[in-house]
Amino acid sequence: MKKVCVVTGATSGIGFANVTLLLKEHVDVIAVARSTEKKDKLMSDCQPYLTDDTKLHIVTGDLSSIRQVNQLTDDIKNILNQHYEGRLDVLMNVAGMVSSGKHLNEDGNEITFAVNHLAVFLLTQNLIPYLEKSEDPRVLVVSSLSHYRARINFNNLQNFKFYNILKAYQRSKLYNVFFVKEFHKRHPRISIFAIDPGLVKTEIGLKNTSRISKAIWIWRVSKGTDAFYPASFMVRIALDDEYRSLSGEYFKEGKVKKSNPITYDQDKASRLYEITQEIINKKR
Repeated sequence: MKKVCVVTGATSGIGFANVTLLLKEHVDVIAVARSTEKKDKLMSDCQPYLTDDTKLHIVTGDLSSIRQVNQLTDDIKNILNQHYEGRLDVLMNVAGMVSSGKHLNEDGNEITFAVNHLAVFLLTQNLIPYLEKSEDPRVLVVSSLSHYRARINFNNLQNFKFYNILKAYQRSKLYNVFFVKEFHKRHPRISIFAIDPGLVKTEIGLKNTSRISKAIWIWRVSKGTDAFYPASFMVRIALDDEYRSLSGEYFKEGKVKKSNPITYDQDKASRLYEITQEIINKKR
């Protein structure tokens, strides 16, 4: 049966690399782009990989608020219902951001928390019925090695107090790992994996950041790998049979690694999951 995969953050970096590699594997892709301009460029760049049997669908949308994630989900569902009998095989949550200052979205949530954590949580939850129709459903969530340096403070989850660009990002990536482990417990039939891509040459640190932060990011990523390197492992985790039994684990370069020790605290994982659900429910 023809596989179909949703990829967020699809127009650049790791997301774009995953889109092209999946198309080369003859997997149909529903890519998420933030603008019509980015959508058109992605379609043009991917033309060499498209055939009568390999399709690329592109939806435009923003992951920065609950309303916009729900709108984006509706567009994805329409494609799945029209072309794939309401089935989704793989969801790759790749999109992410950093922000030099504390900025609130239309819901009153801090923007890094909203894009990196809430959007991953909500989009995945929204697509559960479609994943459940797959014979081998899988979800990948891009975290970061920076999560090892993070701690969780339930009284300051969104970094409203003493906002710091690095801490906000580290904590959001920690929340990703907590989410993967708790989702695995609650939905054992859907395989889910946390991905550590390592230091990668992407543009994430050049958007929504100060001049100083941009300079630091340029220096750091000069030592990073090409985005196709981590993407090559992600595609294997998404498709290969050997990973099916490794749900709930944290991966780097295709191998299971121990994540931050606090991510194994089931009480904290469950509490974060419930609080996140409450935040989302308030806006429904």
